[in-house]
Amino acid sequence: MTGSSILRTVAPRDGRPTTWIRQAGDDQVLVEYDDTAEEVVSLNFRVHALLQELAQHPVDGVLETSTGLRSVMVTFDPEVIGRDRLMDELSDREGAAVDLDSLVVDSRLLELPIAFDDETTREAVNRYRITTRMDAPNVRDRDNIDYIVQYNGFQDREAFFARFLSTVWWTASIGYFPGLPSLLALDPLTQLSAPKYNPTRMWTPEGAVGIGGSAIVLYPMESPGAYQLFGRTLPIWRPVAGDADVTDFQVFRPCDRVRFTRVTESELRSLRLQVFEGSYPWRITEERFVVADYLAEVERTRDAAATVAEHRRVAAAGVEIP
Repeated sequence: MTGSSILRTVAPRDGRPTTWIRQAGDDQVLVEYDDTAEEVVSLNFRVHALLQELAQHPVDGVLETSTGLRSVMVTFDPEVIGRDRLMDELSDREGAAVDLDSLVVDSRLLELPIAFDDETTREAVNRYRITTRMDAPNVRDRDNIDYIVQYNGFQDREAFFARFLSTVWWTASIGYFPGLPSLLALDPLTQLSAPKYNPTRMWTPEGAVGIGGSAIVLYPMESPGAYQLFGRTLPIWRPVAGDADVTDFQVFRPCDRVRFTRVTESELRSLRLQVFEGSYPWRITEERFVVADYLAEVERTRDAAATVAEHRRVAAAGVEIP
């Protein structure tokens, strides 16, 4: 992979993928892992292994780091450290980071309700159909759910909902909008995916849940959006001050795991009101996540996961892309 933005290439070694250090701004570089070498969840674990090493052995002059699905943005002070020296230090830190089978991270377990096919997200989809693209193939009967079902080869909506609910989801990154989490499935057999809107949607309700590529996102505020919508959950941005379990005006942190519980739309409205009132009992458990356990599950289910992947590929090939 080549391009003018690449400042340095770190060759693969000891089973690790190629790493690129890219130009990302006057005072920023992007450390990026090759996505052809491993599936995206494992690449995200490599991101957090690098962050652990940087936390334990800081680089003088690094002001801030932020995570992507398979990358780390590094902001630095050029008066303290030059770009070439920074790249040397980052290359050394990446090489010194623990292997994935030795990685253990702090990982809270969150339980969140979700109402599928709610009226608010249906309104967003219908508004898109009326104002932006009436012939969009992903818009069917004022929602995106049947499109997701067909694209992933499910028999019906309930099969899709059941697969989504059976999976624990990994918070790989937070960004694009303040407090927006991108979640990846920790179940190797899930493999949900969907293409994004084309063109983008001009309005998405706060709390909407959508899928784009292999990532699930929860919209923290009203905003444009391109992910296929299929439900709604609680407000996750600007919670009531003083909540001991929720700080910094957002619910999610990188490395959180999420388990969703199905509720009716009426039940969700009541729970959302509790959040706005400051009385909602957030279900958040502090735990540790052992990456070796995940890797063992990936290996155990490898053949079954390949069968699922082929089924998904065949299904997606017969669906029109927006």
